[in-house]
Amino acid sequence: MGMWGSFVLIKVCIKKTWREFGLNVNIEIPHEKVTALFGPSGAGKSSILRLISGLERADGGMIHKGEEVWYDESKAIDILPQQRSVGFVFQDFALFPHLTVERNVAYGIKEKERLKEAKDLLSLVGLSGYERHYPAQLSGGQKQRVALIRALARKPDILLLDEPLSALDWETRRQLQEDLKRILKQLRITTLYVTHDVTEVYKLADYVIVLESGKVVKRGTPEEIFMGKRLSTRIQIVGKVVDLESDSIMAAVTVMHEGQYFKTLIDTEEIHRLNLTVGDDVVIGAKSSDVILFKVFTKS
Repeated sequence: MGMWGSFVLIKVCIKKTWREFGLNVNIEIPHEKVTALFGPSGAGKSSILRLISGLERADGGMIHKGEEVWYDESKAIDILPQQRSVGFVFQDFALFPHLTVERNVAYGIKEKERLKEAKDLLSLVGLSGYERHYPAQLSGGQKQRVALIRALARKPDILLLDEPLSALDWETRRQLQEDLKRILKQLRITTLYVTHDVTEVYKLADYVIVLESGKVVKRGTPEEIFMGKRLSTRIQIVGKVVDLESDSIMAAVTVMHEGQYFKTLIDTEEIHRLNLTVGDDVVIGAKSSDVILFKVFTKS
């Protein structure tokens, strides 16, 4: 069954060929965890979401949700998208412009008392009082909150997030990362998340699948993928470069992590090798054996 054993919710073993690109993956998505699909543009990350949701049809293979078959080419099974218990959040929000916020959210709710439930969900993301607003009256961050809640309103078995924060400014993006982390933990929903952002991976993901040219090249925890070892052997800070100062020998790199600033010194040659610039996502890592620990005594 793989590393997650009986905790696997969805198994995907699919092939898809376009004119100049082929996708051939075998992945397992663990139950009630956040799995990040990470890799360069054109690696096939968004295509996997569309194939799982049924918006595109694979050329071969299968997609199983537990014992339920969503797609199996050998058995001629291909369940319609609306019959798959999937919530999908896109980069461009995809809200209905002619519907109010309340009606956008209620659109995904099947049960009675839809508007009351929509209000409860909006309060979860801090949008109480915006029920009668239209999408054109909202900021980018507010639109994405509505899109997220609309997807969750269906109570899907799996939530698919296709770079939902990439079109937002950095500060809004950072706040929505915190909101997502809180909501996904609170609702314990199985999530497959496409992102290019290392910070988002560390902040949100339990497990990472790295894709290149339509194939899986790595899989593991964020620490195993990006640091090479488990977190217990290292200290690390994940953040964004906000300032760079350098001379011919040394460079001072200032990194913001959860609203706090950290500065570290590295060789200037390393700055050039990494092609590091302000705005880049980075990990500051240190072996635990190099960390100095001391107790601060206060006056009583």
